[in-house]
Order: sequence, then C-alpha cells, then structure tokens
Amino acid sequence: MLLLDLLTILLNILAFVFMLGLVILLHELGHFIMAKRAGILCHEFAIGMGPILYSKKKGETTYSIRAIPIGGFVMMAGEELNDELVKVGQEIRVLLDGELNITHIILNKDDARYQEAMLIEVDHVDLKSKNGEALRINEYEVLPNAYYVMQKKELQIAPYDRSFESKTITQRFATIFAGPFMNFVLAFILFVFVAFIVGLPNQDTNELGEINPNLPAGEVLEVGDRIISIEGKPVETWSDLSRIMREEEGNRSISFVIDRDGTLLNFEISPVLSFYNAGFSSDINAPQELIIGSVGARSPADKAGLKVGDEIFSIDGVEMVIWNDVIQAMRNNPEGDDMSIIVIRDGVQLENPIIIGPFSESFLEGQGVNFIQAALGVSPTYEREFFGSFTYGVRATVGAMGMIFATIGALFSESRVGVGDLAGPIGIFTITAAVIQSGFVAFLSWMAILSVNLGIINLLPIPALDGGRLVFLGYEGITKRPVNKRVENALHLLMYVLLLTLFVFVSFNDILRLFNLR
Repeated sequence: MLLLDLLTILLNILAFVFMLGLVILLHELGHFIMAKRAGILCHEFAIGMGPILYSKKKGETTYSIRAIPIGGFVMMAGEELNDELVKVGQEIRVLLDGELNITHIILNKDDARYQEAMLIEVDHVDLKSKNGEALRINEYEVLPNAYYVMQKKELQIAPYDRSFESKTITQRFATIFAGPFMNFVLAFILFVFVAFIVGLPNQDTNELGEINPNLPAGEVLEVGDRIISIEGKPVETWSDLSRIMREEEGNRSISFVIDRDGTLLNFEISPVLSFYNAGFSSDINAPQELIIGSVGARSPADKAGLKVGDEIFSIDGVEMVIWNDVIQAMRNNPEGDDMSIIVIRDGVQLENPIIIGPFSESFLEGQGVNFIQAALGVSPTYEREFFGSFTYGVRATVGAMGMIFATIGALFSESRVGVGDLAGPIGIFTITAAVIQSGFVAFLSWMAILSVNLGIINLLPIPALDGGRLVFLGYEGITKRPVNKRVENALHLLMYVLLLTLFVFVSFNDILRLFNLR
C-alpha cells in the first residue's frame, strides 16, 4: 500500500511539472518566436527560475532549465541598461582579435581569469550606435558579437538595431502579446482534443448516455433509457429535460415516464438539491428531510462550520419545514448577504446560529455555475463531430476567459472572495492531484483552464507583467515618446517585489489549507 501511495505521489508530481512546464514553455516560446522574427537578440530562453540545472548555447541564445519549475523568461537585448555597464573613467580589461577589435569586455579588472588581458581606462564609450555605425570604446572598435564578461556569465553585446527598444511599436507589441496568445492557443487545442476524445453532448435527444451511480438516477435508470415525460410534461430534447428540472427544483418526488427497449416504465425520483451559493447539498438517503448530505471544501458553508448530518431548523429566524422553504430563502438573497442558520446537530438544536456568507447570484453566473440545481446524475449521449470540436474549442476557451475575468472582478467586488482564496503552486498541485483521479480528459481540461488563467493574468495592466509592458507601449504610441527607462524599470521592480510578496502569502495559505489549518 505504501508503494502504491508513493507511486501516486510521484505520478502527481510528474503530471504537475509536465503541465506547468508545457504551459510556461508555450508562453515563453510565443515571446521568443516573435522576438526572433523582429530581429531582437535573445540572450537566454529559460524554463523555470532560480539556479540553472541544465543549459546549452545554440547560436546566440542560451537555452536553460532552472531548478524551480515556476515561471520562465526570455532575456532580450534592450531590457537591461547595457550602456551603463561601461562608464567613462572606469578601468576594464579587454580581449582583442588580430585586427585590434574588442571581442570581450571584462567588467571586473581584478578578475583572476583575465589578468593577461589588456587593462584600459575608459575615456570614450559608444555601445549603442545606430544606423550600422561601429561600436567603440576609446579608439578600439567593438565587434557586434562581442561579450561582456561578468563574474558568473558572459552576455553578448547588442547593437542598437538588435535591441528590443529599437523595434517598431507593432513589433514590440507582437513580441509581448505573443506569450499570452500562445496560452490561449494551447487552451484551444486542448479543448478541441477533449472534444475529439469524448465527443459533444447531443442536445437533440432524450436518450440517457451516462448515469452517475452515486446520484439518485443511478438506482433506477439505465443507459439507453429515453425520458418520455417529467411530471406529465413531454420531453423530446435535452433542453426540455433541463428546463423542466429547473421548474421542479423544489419537488422532492418527481414522476418520470421512461421508454426502456419499447416498454414504458414509471418511476419516482428524488433529486439531490445542490445549493452552489452556499456550498452544501441535500442528503440522497433522506430526500424529504432537511439534512445536509455534503459540504464543499472551502465553500461558504464549510468556512461557517456547517457539517454533514446537520439538519436545518431555521434561516434568518424563519422556521424551515420543507426544502422549498430553503430554496425560497436562498433565492430571496441574490446579493449574497449574511444568513443566520440554526441547525440540529446530533439531535440537539444548537443555541448559536451559524452565519453563512453565500456567493452572490451574479458571481456564480460569471463562473458558469447554477445558483441552485436539482441533480439527477444523468448525461445525454455524446457524438464525435470534426468541425463541432473546433467550435467547442473556441466556446470553451472564451468561456474559461469569462470565468477568470469574473473571478478577478470578484476580488474587488465580491465580499466572499478575497486574496486568501487564491491558489499558488501548492494549491495548484493539490487541485491537479485531485483532477488526475477523474481521468486523463479531466486533466486536459484543467490544463487548458490553467493555460487561459496564465494568459489572462499576464495581460493585466500591471508593471512586471506583459499587460503592464503593453500599457507602456500604448503610452509611447499616444505621446510619440517612450517612458523613461529608469522609471519603467523601477516600476517593474517595485511591482515584482509586491507580486513576490503576494506569492509568499498565497503559498502560506496553501500550506495552511493542505494541513487543514485554515
């Protein structure tokens, strides 16, 4: 058993690293490809952060894999202040070729590796010449592919026409935007692949294609059954079924007429009521009683202290008799105001009410989640459609974007959603491990959602992110002059520190949740 647990953990880690690595790789590859197309010198293409585990130089670019599998970067010429690495009055050492052109600039004149290199004092420096003019230090010409020699690495000099800042606004915009764009492309491909594997739901049928054995339909219905009517209302399509179930959400015993191999059968089924605004469901084994059957992890009900087995006695001082009363109480609170719930626990009515802060109806709509749902546990048949899969890819990608935008908006407008609810790498790993249990298709869908998430987050108009750099480009396009380089770099650095602080805070909360301390 221990060996199996270890293998499961190893599989989860490998899946997490693969998923994160692929999402980041495609993002950075977008930047890299467009930078190369624009003629920008790329010093390094890195996956991960921190110490280098492996690196190989090919052409003018060093390709590296770093120790921490979070993030990545493309180091482009022009993003650093190269012209300030060598200053007038500074003593440096240089290596010359046979024609007395500088091939290497040793910034530390005391570097023991280059004590035989020529020592010079800089009285003139021009390493940013434009229009093909020669680069110079004093009377010496500096080769366009010369290198700065630093303590731990060498960095190729970038003539002005190879730097990021020398390119047109359109080229720079394309280079920056290509990263998030590749995340959206990856998500689209993954969603299309999912549609190819499982097919698309047939909305024009009343035939059952899949039944969840853990929900009410699993006890009486079978795959291949056709639903003829619900509560006497005819069902011809899946849309009919969904509509009628919404109309009958408060009915605790719903009559179904089923066609099974040409024989009409009558069943009474009690659906499970899921209150997604509060995060709890009714008990499948006691459909008529106001007993809590499940509580979602980290849901409002979970945070408030509601437990499985609790029986709802009253909400906001009004006694609850049937589930319709609970539904009405929830529907009367679309804004998500605090609700006072008194429950009976282990046969004893609690004196102190449980205060639940449910999600608002608008927030759930943004997440594509129903406020309240009567769940049978049935799905339609699925059909594979070539062109339909691509349409689904677009719809699913756009839907994921909308869901993420809604979540970001909720951080500022929804009192029930805060920074403490965000997930960092540890939280993402925990979610990934849970998703893997649902199978390969669920893993692909989760990877697609994560890819969209990375793309959207990077497009936020915040310095240190791609979106912030696009804002600076917009400013340059409007004013016809670039933002001061020092100011831009200072803003990037400040926001990077703030984002790093947020990262630490979110990771700390992830650890608390991992050990059920929060």
